[in-house]
Amino acid sequence: MGLSEHEQRLLDEMERNLYKHEADIVNTSAGPRTVNYTKVAVGVLGVVLGLVLIVVGVSLKLAVVGVAGFAVAVLGALWALSASRPATGDDTAPAGRAGQGPAAAKQGPSLMDRLAQEWDDRNQR
Repeated sequence: MGLSEHEQRLLDEMERNLYKHEADIVNTSAGPRTVNYTKVAVGVLGVVLGLVLIVVGVSLKLAVVGVAGFAVAVLGALWALSASRPATGDDTAPAGRAGQGPAAAKQGPSLMDRLAQEWDDRNQR
């Protein structure tokens, strides 16, 4: 079933607005991040150790060792993935703005508020 002419126009307008505001969507994503490489290395070693324990558990037919190996591998992966955190700005940020990140510096309505407003405006026509 094809779209009516009105629906096609609305779809085209929504697509144009999406491309126009695509930069806003990208800018609202997480900013620069820092990585603690020591945590990554420990996490990778944990994953490797867990895999070795899994292989040992299978070869010795000991399910307990295999399950423990799986748990060590999962914990190592979680440890490595937690090594990344948002980069903190300089320590000279004004009081009340420290630790709030780039979202605090942004003025005006959020992306979702603007999209909701555009939707309401379209529906009122």
